[in-house]
Amino acid sequence: MAIRIEELKDKLIPMSRAIQGELNPGTDEGRNIVSKGLLLFRQNLVSNVKVRDEEASADVQDVTPVSVRLDLQFPLLSKCSCPYSGWCRHQMATFFMIYNKVARVSEWIQDWRSQESSPDTNENKPSSLDELLKKHTNSGALRKASELLEERKTRGNTPDEWWQFFESLLKKEDLQLLERQPYLMDVIIQNIYKRFNKEAPFEREWKPLYQLFATFFLTLEVDVFLQEREIELSREQYALFDFLLDEMEDAVEKLSVHAMPFSFDPFIAYLKEKSAEMSEEPKHSTEIKAEVYRFIWYYLFKQKAWRRQEVERLESSPSQDDSFIKIALLHQYLLLEDLDKAEETVERIGTELVAYSEFWLVKFVLSKRYEGLLLLLKAILVRLPSYIEEKSHYEASSFVRWFVRKLPTEWLMERDPVFLRELLLAMLPFSYYSYSEFLLSSRSHREWVELQKYMGYSVGEMENMGLSQVYKESPELALPVYYNGVIDMIEQKNRDSYKYAVRYMKKIRTIYKKLKQTDKWDDYLPYILEKYKRLRAFQEECRKGKLIDA
Repeated sequence: MAIRIEELKDKLIPMSRAIQGELNPGTDEGRNIVSKGLLLFRQNLVSNVKVRDEEASADVQDVTPVSVRLDLQFPLLSKCSCPYSGWCRHQMATFFMIYNKVARVSEWIQDWRSQESSPDTNENKPSSLDELLKKHTNSGALRKASELLEERKTRGNTPDEWWQFFESLLKKEDLQLLERQPYLMDVIIQNIYKRFNKEAPFEREWKPLYQLFATFFLTLEVDVFLQEREIELSREQYALFDFLLDEMEDAVEKLSVHAMPFSFDPFIAYLKEKSAEMSEEPKHSTEIKAEVYRFIWYYLFKQKAWRRQEVERLESSPSQDDSFIKIALLHQYLLLEDLDKAEETVERIGTELVAYSEFWLVKFVLSKRYEGLLLLLKAILVRLPSYIEEKSHYEASSFVRWFVRKLPTEWLMERDPVFLRELLLAMLPFSYYSYSEFLLSSRSHREWVELQKYMGYSVGEMENMGLSQVYKESPELALPVYYNGVIDMIEQKNRDSYKYAVRYMKKIRTIYKKLKQTDKWDDYLPYILEKYKRLRAFQEECRKGKLIDA
């Protein structure tokens, strides 16, 4: 589909303009269609997308499944099997799915929203400067020059002045949009961040530090805003924090290219103080606190003296049972390579250790902190079954796929393959494919066969998963699999299944020849033929397959 859509890119752009012209962002109807279409697209509910010449088709899994046909040349002639007349959310979702292959959907949304106007715009145009300023105050699109000059003065040259400057900038933003338009959270935050960046220092060496401050500030403020309003984020909505943390990491990478000048020291110390304040602030969510705290102490505050001071502060905290304090302490012990204290702390943490493992899995593999990583993995192993059991089937499956991708599999295979096997076993049945590959690569063929019996796969499915390897390298272990396959196929009692039974019987004959046990084949064949002598079609397939004489 990608190649075809790339060829039709010239048609998608005018189609995009036609849709934007049809849907007014200033009306509830326009906003609903776009927001619901975006939700369907982001939840991967659009499937079977096909693009041919001037038309695109797809299936959309809504409350009731629907079929969509888009006319790429005349979009408003597009059709959907839903009862809605006109451009609907299903057509919108299908368009987003196609458009996503040639451009960013978030940019399309932003461009569409920039055209926002009410239906009576032309009748009530603001005529005075005061009216224009009033209309555009919240968006920041139009301001007096004196206000802009005042903002330039307030940024200052000290970390505290920067922080106050950010507070003044944020007051001009409408964070209520996060509540009113939750489907656009990531776009809203990106736009706010862009406006913050416009106020960055002109000096190139100061820009990364400003970027670090801005992302740190926004992450904390947005988190508090969401927590105070008890807004629970979906997995897709967490992308707004992923964006800010990615920008924070980008800033740190730029800062690490060259040695930081002494003039940066007060700013770094200020961030250290802010991280301590954050750790004690109950308004923040534990998840975001843990992510920001671990990030900034891993990358920025590397002095051992600072880390030891932080350990003393955390150890003296009255909130020793707080999940964040335990995670923060564990992080500091791991960074200081105090594995004894780390092990003691791990024992005080429950299944939430698994949920917070992503940072360490990623960073410790990159920095080759394998001893600390192994300590964590052994603690995670004990908690995995309980953690997975608490999840829904979909959540458990998604988590295991992610977790296996993050595991340092090659290192564990060399260092402790038995432990790796225990990890994969603890995540069954969700880790089936990874565990199956592990058994084949370690030539544990007997365990592989037992795994297939446990999962209940047919012989045909097993042949695509590694049975052919077992057949070649350990043929005697493949025998019981083919025995069962023959019986299963014959019991289905149809011509096609008999053909498969004959094919599996030939495999059995070949195995016995390899093992030089043809006498067992001579016993097996008459037994099967006698047992199913009333099945004439099966007997006929055996003759066609030359298992018996015609």
